[in-house]
Amino acid sequence: MSQKIAIDAGHGYVKGLSSTDQRLLFPSLICPMPPSVDLGDLGKSESILIDGRPYLVGASATGHATPLWSREKSSDLDTLRLILVAAAQLGSVGPIQLATGLPLSWFGSQRKAFRDALVGYGGTVQLPRRPVRHLWFESVKVLPQGLAAAAPVLVTSDFEAGLYLVVDVGYRTTDFIVVTKNADGEMDYAPEAAGSLEIGMHAVSQSVAQNINDQYQVSYSVSEVESVPVVIVRGQKIDVSQRFHESRTAIGRHLAQELAATLGPAIDKLLGIVAVGGGSGILSSVLPGVIVASEPQWANVMGYQMLWS
Repeated sequence: MSQKIAIDAGHGYVKGLSSTDQRLLFPSLICPMPPSVDLGDLGKSESILIDGRPYLVGASATGHATPLWSREKSSDLDTLRLILVAAAQLGSVGPIQLATGLPLSWFGSQRKAFRDALVGYGGTVQLPRRPVRHLWFESVKVLPQGLAAAAPVLVTSDFEAGLYLVVDVGYRTTDFIVVTKNADGEMDYAPEAAGSLEIGMHAVSQSVAQNINDQYQVSYSVSEVESVPVVIVRGQKIDVSQRFHESRTAIGRHLAQELAATLGPAIDKLLGIVAVGGGSGILSSVLPGVIVASEPQWANVMGYQMLWS
């Protein structure tokens, strides 16, 4: 019997949710195992075997892999491998029913190719200290990210009937969509007031990395400065927290300006603006009254699961 899972392979993080509510979250980083010196038991790696070949995946690939940056997910083998590994980490084996998604502006042109690339895709995956699993995607449903993110948020009783803007701030893209919540709890979506902006949390980290590299003439990558309080430059600890604060504020303001310019007068007629996604906090600091959803980073994958039926 096939298992149902929802996976969001974002440019920053992979999130997964099983039908039993098991969750996983790890950075969207993957690369073949780099050459290294054999240190015996003292040098064991956390590599994952995909079809017998060792890869570094997630946090263990930091400093070795670059973030996913392909606009064509259907032809990006690393995206497919990350989804396969995520399925294995959720305990899947054998045939799988998968729900996943694409940014709104890519959805129409890419959903069929992405689905076709995933249906039948599979292989063997061996996680560290775990037996080999053989799994494949038997059926795939591809959903629009921003719309999916709105569904589990606005359905709650916290939101009365009215017009809302849902903004999904991701790693590379920011999806937005105007949603009407009706008195009966059902929702109507406005395709003419929806889209994607190619700006997200990567721009924040990229700005910080560039600032450090310019000031100290070093070559820190984006993944190396993310999620750390300090970086080391020639034996000196360099605090990055203030740089991130300034960069988040600047990117947040730019994003707010882009949304205002794109939506025009409609933005003044909203009952509320709801922010979801891993970068949702950058909007609340520059737009007073923005509501940050509960568990914002999980909105997409929860929406995939909700809209599956």
